[in-house]
Amino acid sequence: MSLFDWRAEIVKGVIVHQRLAELDTAGLWSYHLPELAASEDEIEATESALGHRLDPQFREFLRYANGWRSFYQDVDIFGTRALLGEGAMGSVREMLAAVDPELFFEDVGLAIDDILPVAASDKQTDIFLMSTQESQERGVVIWFAGYTIDRFDSFNEFYLSMLDYNRRQIFKFEGRE
Repeated sequence: MSLFDWRAEIVKGVIVHQRLAELDTAGLWSYHLPELAASEDEIEATESALGHRLDPQFREFLRYANGWRSFYQDVDIFGTRALLGEGAMGSVREMLAAVDPELFFEDVGLAIDDILPVAASDKQTDIFLMSTQESQERGVVIWFAGYTIDRFDSFNEFYLSMLDYNRRQIFKFEGRE
């Protein structure tokens, strides 16, 4: 049993999104609720198709929310369908295919084969890459947009950090930052 309470954290995310939607009078971004939970069968089928198990924290998130469109601005957290190629995953794969593997390794510290995209923007180059369970550095999430922008020690840290970025946007809208 995880000490991380996904139900509570997802509710906090929804509340933050509701406030952002109220303040975003210019309509800069879309605001969506998280998708309904993935079933264990959906998660296992995704793992089977990918050829490896998902990170335990990301897997746990999927058990409560099978993805979340526009979780941070126009960045979607992928659900099982996206992990299998739907939505932004096609363009993410194209972007990663264009990256020099040696330069990627120098910057990120992981081989392209050792990462799984778990979130991305379909309007910008922002991709969030998680190291796979087979990599030497398991569960790390890297915010990549041609170079490393940020690095999170775990999926849970990534989620909480992006929620904090959303809160900072609330402060900007309110004129407090």
